[in-house]
Amino acid sequence: MTTQPAPTRIAMRDELYNQYSFIQNAAMRAGLNLIPDFSHKQELAAIDYGCSQGSNSVEPMQKTISTLPQGASAHLVFQDTPYNDFASLNRTVDEHFSPEKAPKDVLVTLHIVPVSFYRQVMPTAFADIGFSWSSLNYLEFPLNVQLDATMSPQDIATARHDAVAGAGAADLVKLLRLRAREIKAGGYFVAAIGGQKPEAGSDTLEPSDPGVQPMQAGLMKMVALGKLTMPELMQTVLFPSHDRTVEEVKAGLDAVSDLWHVEHVEPKLIVHPAYETYQASDKSPEALRKYASDCMVNMVSSSGWFWVDAMKGSRGPEWDGGDAFLDELTKYMIDAFVEKCPDLKFQIWSIMRAPAPPPPPHPPPPPPDDRRNKATNARYASTSRR
Repeated sequence: MTTQPAPTRIAMRDELYNQYSFIQNAAMRAGLNLIPDFSHKQELAAIDYGCSQGSNSVEPMQKTISTLPQGASAHLVFQDTPYNDFASLNRTVDEHFSPEKAPKDVLVTLHIVPVSFYRQVMPTAFADIGFSWSSLNYLEFPLNVQLDATMSPQDIATARHDAVAGAGAADLVKLLRLRAREIKAGGYFVAAIGGQKPEAGSDTLEPSDPGVQPMQAGLMKMVALGKLTMPELMQTVLFPSHDRTVEEVKAGLDAVSDLWHVEHVEPKLIVHPAYETYQASDKSPEALRKYASDCMVNMVSSSGWFWVDAMKGSRGPEWDGGDAFLDELTKYMIDAFVEKCPDLKFQIWSIMRAPAPPPPPHPPPPPPDDRRNKATNARYASTSRR
């Protein structure tokens, strides 16, 4: 009998992610225009799936509640896995949504939910809008493939994609079905999915370049210094995520067309903000190193937790050298960026989308002047999803 593997442990690097998640922030901002107006809502609930330490949840939540009418109430839900840095998240949420900071004329209730996004995280038909700025990329279970960490970045990307395409397809459908339970009929789900550049016009489009070359050079330096073994290096390649093609995303949406009506799908090239800052600078050695540092610390804050977990697999769960290892690795990655990749344009393709559930079939119209009946009708509509 085959044993089900343990689910993937997902946890951004404590404290650092909030400060350095620049490209994730850029992807989020590219989708803010997809948030609808809620001036007609007296009660609203919004969920950010995979909120991490909260820095990229603030603007979407603020925009969502900014159009609510006077006297409205809002439930804001910040969800991430139980392994998340909830101390940092709590500080972020309190800083921006405490009673002193929330809109004076809107009652805001906050919810922190430490549950995997591969489970139903809130009651059925709870939310009016959900956000996912990166959580749809993560796979439910660790990769079970053999890859050569010394291959070129392009060969690694191709081999990874081919190896995990099946799991990535199944996981996307599962996540969309789960979100359809929690989001009301007539609600919205705004998401960004890190992915491949579109096939159409691909000869004229720039590819993603998330800094794999300097990362790989830094890891190889650690191997050369005897601080990382080759088997451990092989494990670092198995990061539990999948960068889908536009066709894969559309196939996933087609599979749940009974649940979601897709309003908007658009691939966008998201450039790391530090690149634009560097281009506008004097391009001095100091400016280049600052650009390299922002990119590589961003990468380590997003991925370093997985590398440390992989090393604990070979060194034992009590090994406590993770922070020192990541700090040294980051230095070598920055060095490699400056010395070998000074012209690197750190960027990723992200597929923005805003599917909305279809409205319920023929709900009874509420009396025009009875607010209690209007509320009842809203609850009825939210429970009529099939």
